[in-house]
Amino acid sequence: MDDDDGITRFGVMRGIEGQEGKEESVSRDCSGLQAEGESEEQKCLQEGRNLTVTCPYNINKYAFSLKAWQRVRSDGHLETLVITETRNADLNLAQAGRYLLEDYPTEAIIKVTMTGLQRRDAGLYQCVIHLTSQNLVILHHRIRLVQCSGLLELPGVPALIFVTCGIILNKGLVFSVLFVFLRKPRPQKVFGQGAGPAPGTVPGVGQDAGIDAKRAERVPQDGRN
Repeated sequence: MDDDDGITRFGVMRGIEGQEGKEESVSRDCSGLQAEGESEEQKCLQEGRNLTVTCPYNINKYAFSLKAWQRVRSDGHLETLVITETRNADLNLAQAGRYLLEDYPTEAIIKVTMTGLQRRDAGLYQCVIHLTSQNLVILHHRIRLVQCSGLLELPGVPALIFVTCGIILNKGLVFSVLFVFLRKPRPQKVFGQGAGPAPGTVPGVGQDAGIDAKRAERVPQDGRN
């Protein structure tokens, strides 16, 4: 009976130790990602354009810590794209290919720029405080680059449409005013009594000739009488 109790207790202790070992390994894995902000923010992937992301951090805790920009693969694997190597008090720069990371400790922000976006860049990204390779602190929101369809793929389309509509409306208004102005009837001059001489006549010539003709008609009548 005592032997059985000893075996049973030994088995329970081994089970507890094994469970503790599992919990320790799980906690060790989880400690690699201390999330300060795990929410996602979607951004449109515009091919050929640049993406700039700003990530704030706690200046008291991480001002002199290394910072990194990572891509989170679909299987959960973390790919470090760019990481700082200096711990300056004013500015720390790091660049790797198309990825530029600017750390401003005095302002407690990280500024990441991805240049020349490509279709294959679609995915999940994150700013992290790189304490160790196994101890990372996720900052701000994770960024998910997604393919956009329709007008969103064309940069500046809303502004272009607005400007085009404005030009069309302005031209339409100008043409309308000109049309109304040209269609407006012009006042015509009436030639008659009290008016000037008719077009094509010499002033005074036509009037004198008419008076002389009337006098010639009256002369014979006066002789007959």
